[in-house]
Amino acid sequence: MNRPKPATVRRPSAVPKPSAHPPPGDFIALGSKGQANDSKAAVTLLKPAPAGLPSERKREGSTSLSSASSLTGLTKRPKLCSTPPLSALGRLAEAAVAEKRAISPSIKEPSVIPIEVVPTVLVDEIEAAEAEGNDDRIEGVLCGAAKQLKMNRAKPDPTLYLSLMYLAKIKPNIFATEGVIEALCSLLRRDASINFKAKGNSLVSVLACNLLMAAYEEDENWPEIFVKVYIEDSLGERIWVDSPHCKTFVDNIQTAFSTKMPPKSMLLHGEVGRSGGDLSAGSSPHPAMAEEEDSQSELLIAEEKMSPEQEGQLMPRYEDLAESVEEYVLDMLRDQLNRRQPMDNVSRNLLRLLTATCGYKEIRLMAVQRLEMWLQNPKLTRPAQDLLMSVCMNCNTHGSEDMEVISNLIKIRLKPKVLLNHYMLCVRDLLNAHRDNLGTMVKFVIFNELSNARNPNNMQILYTVLQHSSELAPKFLAMVFQDLLTNKDDYLRASRALLREIIKQTKHEINFQAFCLGLMQERKEAQYTDMEFKERFVMHITDLLAVSMMLGITAQVKEAGIAWDKGEKKNLEVLRSFQNQIAAIQRDAVWWLHTVVPSISKLAPKDYVHCLHKVLFTEQPETYYKWDNWPPESDRNFFLRLCSEVPILEDTLMRILVIGLSRSPLGPADAMELADHLVKRAAAVQADDVEVLRVERIQLIDAVLNLCTYHHPENIQLPPGYQPPNLAISTLYWKAWPLLLVVAAFNPENIGLAAWEEYPTLKMLMEMVMTNNYSYPPCTLTDEETRTEMINRELQISQREKQEILAFEGHLAAASTKQTITESSSLLLSQLTSLDPQGPPRRPPPHVLEQVKSLNQSLRLGHLLCRSRHPDFLLNIIQRQASSQSMPWLADLVQSSEGSLDVLPVQCLCEFLLHDAADESASGEEEEEGESKEQRAKKRQRQQKQRQLLGRLQDLLLGPRADEQTTCEVLDYFLRRLSSSQVASRVLAMKGLSLVLSEGGLRDREEKEHPMEEDSGDSELLQGYQWLLRDLPRLPLFDSVRATTSIALQQAIHMETDPQTISAYLVYLSQHAPIEDQGQHNDLSLDVARLIVERSTIMSHLFSKLSYSAESEAVLVALLSIFSCYVKRMRQSKEGEEVYSWSESQDQVFLRWTSGETATMHILVVHAMVILLTMGPPQGEGDFCALLDIWFPEKKPLPTAFLVDTSEEALLLPDWLKLRMIRSEVPRLVDAALQDLEPQQLLLFVQSFGIPVSSMSKLLQYLDQAVSHDPQTLEQNIMDKNYMAHLVEVQHERGATGGQTFHSLLTTSLPTRRDSADTPKPKTSPETPQGQSRIRALTQIRVLGPEDDLAGMFLQVLLLHLENRFVCSYSFLYPCICNPTAAVPFPDPTPTF
Repeated sequence: MNRPKPATVRRPSAVPKPSAHPPPGDFIALGSKGQANDSKAAVTLLKPAPAGLPSERKREGSTSLSSASSLTGLTKRPKLCSTPPLSALGRLAEAAVAEKRAISPSIKEPSVIPIEVVPTVLVDEIEAAEAEGNDDRIEGVLCGAAKQLKMNRAKPDPTLYLSLMYLAKIKPNIFATEGVIEALCSLLRRDASINFKAKGNSLVSVLACNLLMAAYEEDENWPEIFVKVYIEDSLGERIWVDSPHCKTFVDNIQTAFSTKMPPKSMLLHGEVGRSGGDLSAGSSPHPAMAEEEDSQSELLIAEEKMSPEQEGQLMPRYEDLAESVEEYVLDMLRDQLNRRQPMDNVSRNLLRLLTATCGYKEIRLMAVQRLEMWLQNPKLTRPAQDLLMSVCMNCNTHGSEDMEVISNLIKIRLKPKVLLNHYMLCVRDLLNAHRDNLGTMVKFVIFNELSNARNPNNMQILYTVLQHSSELAPKFLAMVFQDLLTNKDDYLRASRALLREIIKQTKHEINFQAFCLGLMQERKEAQYTDMEFKERFVMHITDLLAVSMMLGITAQVKEAGIAWDKGEKKNLEVLRSFQNQIAAIQRDAVWWLHTVVPSISKLAPKDYVHCLHKVLFTEQPETYYKWDNWPPESDRNFFLRLCSEVPILEDTLMRILVIGLSRSPLGPADAMELADHLVKRAAAVQADDVEVLRVERIQLIDAVLNLCTYHHPENIQLPPGYQPPNLAISTLYWKAWPLLLVVAAFNPENIGLAAWEEYPTLKMLMEMVMTNNYSYPPCTLTDEETRTEMINRELQISQREKQEILAFEGHLAAASTKQTITESSSLLLSQLTSLDPQGPPRRPPPHVLEQVKSLNQSLRLGHLLCRSRHPDFLLNIIQRQASSQSMPWLADLVQSSEGSLDVLPVQCLCEFLLHDAADESASGEEEEEGESKEQRAKKRQRQQKQRQLLGRLQDLLLGPRADEQTTCEVLDYFLRRLSSSQVASRVLAMKGLSLVLSEGGLRDREEKEHPMEEDSGDSELLQGYQWLLRDLPRLPLFDSVRATTSIALQQAIHMETDPQTISAYLVYLSQHAPIEDQGQHNDLSLDVARLIVERSTIMSHLFSKLSYSAESEAVLVALLSIFSCYVKRMRQSKEGEEVYSWSESQDQVFLRWTSGETATMHILVVHAMVILLTMGPPQGEGDFCALLDIWFPEKKPLPTAFLVDTSEEALLLPDWLKLRMIRSEVPRLVDAALQDLEPQQLLLFVQSFGIPVSSMSKLLQYLDQAVSHDPQTLEQNIMDKNYMAHLVEVQHERGATGGQTFHSLLTTSLPTRRDSADTPKPKTSPETPQGQSRIRALTQIRVLGPEDDLAGMFLQVLLLHLENRFVCSYSFLYPCICNPTAAVPFPDPTPTF
C-alpha cells in the first residue's frame, strides 16, 4: 500500500530550462559551489515514513502535486519536525507555479547544501538532528555522505557505507527526500571525468540502488528519474543494471515496460549475473584489487540480507506514469536506432535494452525489422538471440503491429543450425504468447511457401508448429487449404502437391484426423457464403480427404502391411493405429456429407454418391490418382487396399443407414448395398487385437430392416379403411438378414442377444452358422413333431402373404391402371415379402443359404458366436439338444477349434466327450483291417483331440488353476444326466465322470500321500465306481460341489435300475452327504426312505439271500448309518423347534418315547427304518442295535405317534409292516408285531406265506391263547374252517409247533358237508401299498369263499405236494382262484427262504 503522501515538497529555486538528451555517462556534480546544470530540473516523489517506527515523529497528511507544472507527479517526504519550516512552504509555492519541463535523463544538481561529517559520527549526527527535529540537517548530512561516496568511488570508506546501511535498515524514510534522491541517483550515473579504461568498482552504485530500494520498497508510485538512470546505465556501462545485488531494484523499474522476460536458463549472453558492468565499456578507476572489491560487495550484501524485510517485493511501480515513461523510452530508442551508424557498431547494450523493453509493441516492431541483420552479426549474435526470444514472448496482443511482427519473423532466414534451433524455440514461445498467433503463423507460412520469396525454413517452422499444437495446428492448416480452394483458379493440383510436401517434410507428424476434420468444418465468412464454385469446392475437399488418408501411410505402416500380407505379425500396433485413424476419418467424412455439405451446396445425386463412395474407398481406383498420378503406379493398389481394409465405426454405419432412410441422393437400395459391402469388408479384417465392427446401439437392427420396407406411391389413394400390409422388398429383406448376422456375430453381447431373443429368423441363421448345418427347419429342432409344425406354419404364412400382396396390388392397380391383378399378372408378388421380423422364422431362399454358408466359411461367424460366453448361445443349443442322440456339428466345432478349447464352454466339451464315448461304444472293437489310411488318420486325429479335450477338462478340475465355477459346471453337466430317464444317457454320464475324474498320475501320488483307509473296503467291493467313492472326494474343490453331488445322487437313486450303481450311490451318500443343515438332512433321509419303501423290487434284489454278498453288507451298513445319524439328531431337537414347514407337515408324525424324548419325522422314514431292521443285523451291529433299541426297546412299550396336522394318534405299524416284522428273523421284531393282535389279525397273518417256522410257531401259540380266551369271536372270524385246518396241518409239517387247540376247534366244529352259501368271506392279505402317505386303521376286504372241492384240490396240489420254498411265491393266488372278481391286495414281493 502507499504510504501517506508528504505535505511539503522541496524544489530548487533555479528556473528549469529545457534541454536535449545528453549522451550516456553525463556527469552532474553534487555540492554547494554552483556546479549544477541549471538547465535541467527534476521533481522527485518523496516517500513518507512508515507508521510504527518509534524513532520518527508523527507526520502531517500528504498533498499531491496536481498542478500542470508537475510533469513527473513526484512528491517529497516532509522534514522531521512538527511544524513545516517557511523555506519548505516557499518551495511548495514555487513548485506550484513551475513550468512543465521535458523528460530528460539528466539529473539536476541537488538543491540541498551537503554537510560533510566524519563517517564515524554519521549515525550520531542523524539521530541528534532527528531529536532536534531538524530535517534540513538530516538531508544535508545524507547528501554530504553521498558526496563523500562519489569523491571516493574507487575505494569508499567502509564505516561510511556500513553506517548508511544501518540507517537504511532502521530509518528508511530519511532517504526519501528530494535532495537525497537526487544525490543517490547521481551515484548511479557514470562519472565522465574518470578514465574509461580503468577497472571499475560497482560498490557505490550497488549501495545507492539498495538505499533507494529500501526507501521506496512499499510505495506503488516510483519517481520517473529511476527509469531515466536505468536507461542511461543500460545503454552505458551497465554497472548496476546487470548486477545481481541490484536485481530487486532493477526488476521493479522494469515493471514500467510490462515486458515478460525470458528465464535466465534461456538467456544466452554471458554477462548476465556479473556483479559489475560491462568491462569493455569502461568504468571508474579503483586502486584496490579485484579480490577486495568482491569481498566488500559480499559484505554489503550479507549485511543487507540480515533482515527478511530487506528482500523487497516486486509490484507494478509506474501505473500512473505509464504513458510518459513509454513516450520517453520510445524517444530514446528511436534516437538510438535512427542514428547513422554502421550495423556493426550497434552496441550490444542497446539490444539488451530492447530485450527489456519488448513489452511495448512499437519496440517489438522496430526490433524485428533489424533482427535478421543482428542475428547474422557474430558480435551481436547472443544478445540478438535474447532479443528474438523477448519479441516472441511479448507478442501477446495480436493487433496489427503484432501481426506485422509475425509476418517479419516468418521472413527471417537463418542458416546456422544453432540459430535455427533457437529460432524454433522462439516460435514455440510465440505460439504460447497468444492463442490467435497459431492461426496467423500457419497462414503466413503457407502463403510464404506459395510466394516467389519462399523461405527455406518454412517446413521446419510448420514442423515445430505441428509438434507444439498437435490438435489445433492441423485445424488451422486445413483452414488455409480451404482458403486456397475458394479461389476462382483451380488450386487442387497445387494443394495436393503442397500437402504431400508438408507431410513429407514434417515427417508425418501431423494429426491426420484433426486435419481432415478441419477441412470439413463449415465456414461462415463472406468469401465462403458468396463462393462461386461451391460444387467444385466440395468435390475438391473430398479429394483432399482421400489424399490425406493415403498420406497417412508411413514407411512403418507400409512395412507392417506387407508383413501382414505375408502372414507375419510385425509392428501390428502401427498398422492398427493407422486402420483406426482411417476409420475415424471416414466417420467424420460421412458426417460432413450428411450434415455440412447440404448447407454448402445442393450437389447433383451422381456427385453426392461419388463423394460418399470416394471417402469410403469404394470408388473406382482411377479417381484417386487422375490429378497428378499419385500414388505412383508401384504403390497404387497397395495404398488403396490399405485404406479400404479398415474397421467400420458404429457412427459411420448408422449414418449411412440414416442417409438411405432420408430423402437424399443415396436411396435405400444403394444404402443397403453400401452398408452390406462395408460390413463384410470390415469383418474380413477381423483380428484379436482390433475391433473391426463394434456396435452398441440395438437400433441398428431396426434401421437395417426399415431400409427394406416397401412404400407405395404417394399419389395413389387406397380405399378408405383399408390397412395395407407391412411388406418388404424381397431382395433387400434377404440382404438385411445376412448383414445383421455378421453384425451379431461380432457383437454377441448386445446385437446377438437381441437377435436371439426377439428376431426368430436371425436366430435361425445364427444356429445354422453355429451348427454348420444350413437345412430348413434347422437341425437344432430334434423333435420331428416340431419340425413338421414349422414346415406347415411356413406354408400357411406363404399362402397368406401371397393373398395379402395380391389384394394390395389390386388396390394399387384399381387406383391407377384399373387392371385386374391375378397371380400370373402380378408384378409385386415376386418382389415383395411380408415384413414381420419378430414373427415366426421364414424359410430363406436357396441362394441366401449359400451366401450364409460362404460367409461362415470366410468370416468364421459360427466360431465367433460359439466363443461368446455372455450370452452363451452354444450352451443354450446344447441344453435344448441334450436328449438328442447325435450332434455331429458339435464334433466338427471342437475339431475346428484348434488350440482354442478354452474359448468353448465346458458344457460343450463335456457333451463332445460324451458323444465321442457313445460313438466308440456303438462302433465297438471293429477290426481295423478294412479301414483305409485316411480313416485311420482321422481316427488317430480324433483320439488325439479326445486326449486333448480330456486333458483340458481334467485341468479344469484337478489343475492348479481350477476354480469353483468351472468345477461346478463340469460336474453339474454330468451329474444332471445321472437321473435321466434313458439308460444310455445315464451310462454315458457315468463313463464321462470316470474319464474326467480318474487321472493316473494325480491318483497314484495322492494314494501314497493320503491313503483313503475309511472307504478302502467299499472301493474294493465296488471296483467300477472308484470315480465316485475315491476320486471325486479327492478333488481340490470338493467342498464346493459336495452339496450339488449329493442332490444329484439323491435324485438318481429313484431313476437308476442297476442295483450295483444304487449301492455305490448309497455308500457315497452315507459318507459324504452334507447333513450340517437340517433341511438337507431331512431331504436325504426322505429320499433314501422312498427308495426302501417304494422300490421294493430293487431292495429285494439287493438283500436277497440268494444274491447276498459283501456289497449287500456294505449297503446295509450305509443305510443303517444314514438313519441312525438322522434319528439321533431328530431326538435331540427341541420339542418346539420348527423341523418342517406347515405345507410339509401332512405326512409327518410326532413321536414320543416313554423315556420322554420326542421327534418329528416323515412317516416313510419310520417305515424305512423298520424295514431295515427286518433285514437282520450286519457284521458289527453298532447302528443296527442302536436303531433296534430306539424303536423296539426291550421290556418297554413302543413309542407312540401322533399326526402333526390333526394331533390324532397315528397307526405307527400298519398290518403290512407288522407282516414284514413277523417274516423277519429278529425275535424282538416278531414279538413286537404279535403284541395286542386281534383274532381277525391273527387269522389273517397265519394265512400269509413266507413266514419263518419260529414266527409261525408263535402265531399258532397266540391262536391257541385266543381259543382259550374267546373261542366264539375267533370262530366267527373263520371263513373256511376246512382251509384253515389244512393250513395248520401244512405248517406242522414244516416244523411249526403249537396250534393244536386251534386245530381242534376247527376239526370238531367242521360239518361233514358244507354249504358254500353259508361259508363266510375270507379276509384278504393285510398288505397294502407301501407308498401310502396317510396311516389309518386297517380296512378289511371280504372275499367270497370257494367251493369245498376247489379249495381242497388247491391245497393238495399247491400246498401239500410243493416244496416249502415255492409256497410263498403262489400264496397270493389263492383268493383269486377262490373268487376271480374279488379285490386282492398286492402282496409284498420280498421272498423269504
